[in-house]
Amino acid sequence: MNVSVEILQLLSEVGYMSCFKNDTTNAKIIMDGVDAIAGDQVPTKMGVALVDLYSGRYDKAIDTLQNYVLVREPDHMSAQCFLGMALKMSGKDSEAKDIFDHVVKNGNDDERVIASVHLGI
Repeated sequence: MNVSVEILQLLSEVGYMSCFKNDTTNAKIIMDGVDAIAGDQVPTKMGVALVDLYSGRYDKAIDTLQNYVLVREPDHMSAQCFLGMALKMSGKDSEAKDIFDHVVKNGNDDERVIASVHLGI
């Protein structure tokens, strides 16, 4: 199936809106659909991981971020931030701290702020 990038972006945005409105069930359905038709694309996998994170499926978010996104784009600081959040939420505080420290040193202003908040700086 050939779907335009614009349609995938629009569907992803709907998935994010559902997620942020605490409708994680529909967000997951939407993002799984986007993932199924988009193929192996980092932005799509980021969206899937974000929905898993907000849905409390921390292990799935960690797996997607570590084994897909960051394998392909190791310097993706937003992915690092989300990974740190998922690790922290799953009780892996030491691993999360290491990642947040890395983001504080290497991320852009927004990413550094997110990491600093999680570090309590």
